[in-house]
Amino acid sequence: GEYPPYVNYVFMRMFNAAFGISLAPLAYLTCRQLRMPVGFAAMAGLFVTMDNALCVISRFILLDAPLLALTAFALMMLACFYRQRRQAFSAGWWRFLVMTGVSLGLVASAKWVGMFAVALVGAYTIYELYEMFCDTHVPVHVYLKHWAARIVALIVIPLSIYMLTFKIHFMVLNRYNNSANFMPMGFQTKLIGNPISQQPYDVETGSSVRLQSHVSGAGYLHSHTHQYPAGSMRQQVTGYGYADGNNLWNVQRRLAAENVDGTRGAMSEAIPGPIGHGDVIALHHNSTNTYLYADTGHEAPVSKQFKEVSAVKADSAEAARLNMLWVVEIVNPEKRMDDGHVHPLGTPLRLRSLMGNCVLVASGDRLDKNWGWGQAEIACSSSPDARTQTGSKYLWTVERHINKAQKSVNLGQYMSSSFLRDFAVLNRQMWLTNNALVPDHDKHNVLESDPLSWLFMIYPMRMVGWDDTTIKYLEIGNPLLWWGSAVACLLFPVQALYWLVCWRRRCLAWRTNEFRSYIEGAAILWGGWFLHYAPFFAMGRVTYLHHFLPSLYFGILFMTYQVYFATSWYAPRSTRS
Repeated sequence: GEYPPYVNYVFMRMFNAAFGISLAPLAYLTCRQLRMPVGFAAMAGLFVTMDNALCVISRFILLDAPLLALTAFALMMLACFYRQRRQAFSAGWWRFLVMTGVSLGLVASAKWVGMFAVALVGAYTIYELYEMFCDTHVPVHVYLKHWAARIVALIVIPLSIYMLTFKIHFMVLNRYNNSANFMPMGFQTKLIGNPISQQPYDVETGSSVRLQSHVSGAGYLHSHTHQYPAGSMRQQVTGYGYADGNNLWNVQRRLAAENVDGTRGAMSEAIPGPIGHGDVIALHHNSTNTYLYADTGHEAPVSKQFKEVSAVKADSAEAARLNMLWVVEIVNPEKRMDDGHVHPLGTPLRLRSLMGNCVLVASGDRLDKNWGWGQAEIACSSSPDARTQTGSKYLWTVERHINKAQKSVNLGQYMSSSFLRDFAVLNRQMWLTNNALVPDHDKHNVLESDPLSWLFMIYPMRMVGWDDTTIKYLEIGNPLLWWGSAVACLLFPVQALYWLVCWRRRCLAWRTNEFRSYIEGAAILWGGWFLHYAPFFAMGRVTYLHHFLPSLYFGILFMTYQVYFATSWYAPRSTRS
């Protein structure tokens, strides 16, 4: 395919390539800050330049090139700060401490894998503070000043930058798209071109509504002609994430709030008028001529702690029972809509079955793909505290309101929006989306790979389609660099243990300061390699070869560091730096 004319892909590729180009000088400067001579620092930069995988990834419009460059920048700032540790509170010390915080904010904003760089700096900070805590020569007020400086520079500044990137994101991406439907309604109404702001204001008998669950990914209350394979075997009620005619329900007010304790007149014809808090309604599914029905006699198909919710035909015997009646309970409405009536977008609802005394919920589970099409499970919670719950699974909002008897109004004037709420919702959705990227073990995917195979590059990854008419890009690294860095990193724990035993037995051939300088620099580089590699073994999400590239960068620098100290060990003492 081709990019649309308005997409400046040339600039986008140049932008990403610039991040790739910066890796070599950043590697050189980092090694210089770790007291490596010019020649060995240049060797590290050359190694980074010569790795095919690092080169290939910067040719694509992906987040990985900025992530790599900003990870390298964070490492360089940490190395600069490390060199200033003996000049606490000097101008250089403050400069590199603040820049370390800035780099952490940038790398975390590029991609969440950048949090591993935050973990590296955090581990080094804990080591430094613990070392000062054990030093009796450090006054208490100075020690507390160290804490305060690091809290501001390494927590407040990165968090502020991270939040600022989202603020800019919200300001720039201000046009509506279907992908924004998980965001708060107040946020959506502020987007240019959104289709939900102009709607009739009062939901009343005869209105058709589309009810959206507050559970991320559960979508809209939905029904279709397929039946449950077990339980009542009635028509399914599910959650569906896309706009569809099967999401529309006709609201029928059957009993006023003041008469809820009785059942007289509950099954009579619909009562005209607006729907209010405490009213009893029936929800008629327009496309299948059925009613929403709660059945406490059957368990939900997946979440057995809940009861089944189904749809029954309007002319069936079940449609004459109280199970198809629901009590409307408005929960925390928008202040400008808090008049006791149900309105689109701004009045979250809890729907309680009049007969079953259970609350309509989106369980968060998915139905079986073979009979439920993988759609969200909708059920009824009969737990004692369900009637007072305000969690997302219990709440629904009228996202779409159709009523030809009313004029549409601008609902945006009634809605409020909070940056902190929007920020929290978007980050939660990012977390859920990331965790949903799980491998399908029933299918073989040539692009996926296991972290265990990354060290020695067992499965290179193709980056594009593989037909005969396209240019092919294969992400395959330089074997000498991948294998050499893997061996160096895997052997280091044994090497470090040997040196520490020698140090404890007072048979260490190093000078004290010389050994400390070596082990601290090695720990920073090896720690970066470990923290960017080991977490992937604990992740349930799908993994690819390019996830290893930040760890590879640390590994290449660590291998160069080891080569330098191994050669300098046999060199005359006068040539050591």
